Amino acid sequence: MKRILIRGPDTVGSFVLATPFFRELRKNLADSYIVLCVKPLVYELAKDCPYVDKILLYDKSKLKNIINLKKEKFDTVFLLSGSFESAMVCLLAGIKERIGYPHDHRSILLTKKIVDEGNKHYVDYILNILEQLNFKVNDKEPQLYLKYNSFSNQYDYIFNDKKPVVGITYSSIADDARKWPKEYVIELSKELVRRGYKVVLLGKTKQEIEIPQEHKDTVFNLVNKTSLIEFINILRNLHTYISVSTGGIHIAAALKIRTIGLYIPGEEIGWSPYSKDSVVIYKQVKCAPCNQHKMKYCKNNVCMQAITPQEVLNLVTP
Repeated sequence: MKRILIRGPDTVGSFVLATPFFRELRKNLADSYIVLCVKPLVYELAKDCPYVDKILLYDKSKLKNIINLKKEKFDTVFLLSGSFESAMVCLLAGIKERIGYPHDHRSILLTKKIVDEGNKHYVDYILNILEQLNFKVNDKEPQLYLKYNSFSNQYDYIFNDKKPVVGITYSSIADDARKWPKEYVIELSKELVRRGYKVVLLGKTKQEIEIPQEHKDTVFNLVNKTSLIEFINILRNLHTYISVSTGGIHIAAALKIRTIGLYIPGEEIGWSPYSKDSVVIYKQVKCAPCNQHKMKYCKNNVCMQAITPQEVLNLVTP
């Protein structure tokens, strides 16, 4: 393994949780040339990674990706992206050794198939690739590679006094069964303000909330308004971050911010924030555990409705 490609991951949460893989791979192969290829969504998180020699952006054009990867003359690829396409592109780019999990019907495209042992946190799931190759894994802690002196400060006015600020992400861009009811968010925000906190609403979603006029100076609606870097800059100043299962909660955990996760039952096993400063709430309702198929057709998300504003409040202000 002299010229190595790491393909993916390509979503915010999976990228943050895969950062131990990059570090441990470098420790095991200190003299190898290692390139990380990711989609633009996670480029800001990847660009300053100290464990790789180069970052490549994965293009929308399959042909362009094949050409770009072929130029690098890789001999090995670790396929952290689970897609069929990623494996096919690497095969057509002439990468002889292709290592990864045989999901998405791509078993035939792999030269080394990693056994999925099931019921693992995503951090352990990704590091299992190295462990099955008999590499040493000593440090499993996720990390961020960010240069904070380059951050925008346009939202620093939120932190202009000594009041602690609580961030809330109540839905995701998918707007699926993971969302927490908007009326719960309003109730929790009002009570936090009454107890001397400020609140900032964050994330990307179609489920917008209208803030009451009397709370304009204590509840700030930045939903759909921040870039990834602006979002991170806000996170690092929070007292507590409350979130449904999105990529943002893994960034907060890596920043050592106190996090409270609001999860559908079943998802907490693999995707809970990987931090001692975090707690996850989920309810074992009748339809539990959930999965992607159930979420797609869920109409009443009773599991999320069962998480009350009061029990979340109790965790913020015990």
